[in-house]
Amino acid sequence: MKTMADYFNEEAVKHDDFFVGKLGMTEFYDELEHQIDTCNNKNNILVLGCGTGLEIERIKCSTYVTAIDIAEKMLVELKKKALYKGLFLTTICGSLLDLNFGHHTYDLVLSCYVMHHFNEEQKITIYEKIFNCLTDNGVFIHGDSMEKNYEDEQLRYKEAENIYIENNLPFASLHIDIPFCIEHEISVLNKVGFNDIVIEKEWSRTKLYRATKRME
Repeated sequence: MKTMADYFNEEAVKHDDFFVGKLGMTEFYDELEHQIDTCNNKNNILVLGCGTGLEIERIKCSTYVTAIDIAEKMLVELKKKALYKGLFLTTICGSLLDLNFGHHTYDLVLSCYVMHHFNEEQKITIYEKIFNCLTDNGVFIHGDSMEKNYEDEQLRYKEAENIYIENNLPFASLHIDIPFCIEHEISVLNKVGFNDIVIEKEWSRTKLYRATKRME
């Protein structure tokens, strides 16, 4: 078992080849780009767990982007890329659990294949910060692997929990996947205030959804 930072630092130089080449994720990122394009407001964008910036390459408008990742070497690879000319990038190396995302700051928050490492309590913490950092009618676009049902999800969760207990380590400190089923995912989003959630596209193990911060 490797720590989250160690694992992703080691993966940084081969990350794009793995996701785009081996896993064939081009269709996923094409759809993500379409979803970004349909957002009316995107003057300030926050990207969580940005890695090497595959999703940032799909932002093709003049905007300010803040990109967060736990692995410094991922951010090194991101900074090598030629992004959209009018895109101004700021990078932050740190944990999503520890960092402050601000209040009423971002029109759009993006996250791809990141949240399946966290338990429910941690997701609530992160999703609350996302909800609070969004402007009114701001959008959270999230693509991630999902379990097919709650029973399978809980089996994987228990396995992960046992590993953390045996090693006396905090949850999400190791690179262990515990994807939620979509019903559980939506319930967590509802708890923090998102009540407009649309599944825009789904594949065999991945769902891409849009959660909008609607203010009464």
